[in-house]
Amino acid sequence: MLPILTGAIPFGAVMGTVCFEANLSLSQSMGMDFIVYAGAAQLAAIDLMTKNAASLIVILTGLIINLRFLLYSAALSPIVQRSNFLIKFFCAHTLTDQAYAVMSANENKLKSATDATQFYLGASVCMFITWHASVLAGYIFGNFAPATLSLDFAVPLSFVALVIPTIKNKNYLYVAVFSSVISLLLYTLPFKSGLMITALSSIGLATFLTRNKAQHD
Repeated sequence: MLPILTGAIPFGAVMGTVCFEANLSLSQSMGMDFIVYAGAAQLAAIDLMTKNAASLIVILTGLIINLRFLLYSAALSPIVQRSNFLIKFFCAHTLTDQAYAVMSANENKLKSATDATQFYLGASVCMFITWHASVLAGYIFGNFAPATLSLDFAVPLSFVALVIPTIKNKNYLYVAVFSSVISLLLYTLPFKSGLMITALSSIGLATFLTRNKAQHD
């Protein structure tokens, strides 16, 4: 998680600063942070609230931005299906891009569902503590990350480092290239819906390639 946290910390600081500048109280800011726990959705929600948008619009915008978590949770479901309700609830609540990426990159190294669950909990707790601490620090001290460090690039670069080792054959490469191109073409779509369309399209391509390979075998 350490490479990813270098990008999450300044992002959390920005989130806290935005809450302060929007005249939210500390309790309101941290309450939203703990309940929603989704940086992009939180930023969009605060922006809309400062523009006096209707509550329904704010909620729907957050839901649309977070649609990708449906795919993440479906992928993680087999791992936690035998866990108790509290574990499932905590895993669902702490599901983030970062924790999912680390889990996906290391899943093949884990011998059992129990090991996988413990690994995921470790990653998600690490992200959970770091994010909330960063938001709190950003609210109190402001955005303390110098812009000259360009730490906003740390998150996508760390994801690239996690994805590359998983590209094991040409089918993986085809899907990776396809998703990259489609995501760029659809980047300007509203509510970040291009991300969801890209994910679904890439899943469709992967399914097609897998079935085509199985038929030839």
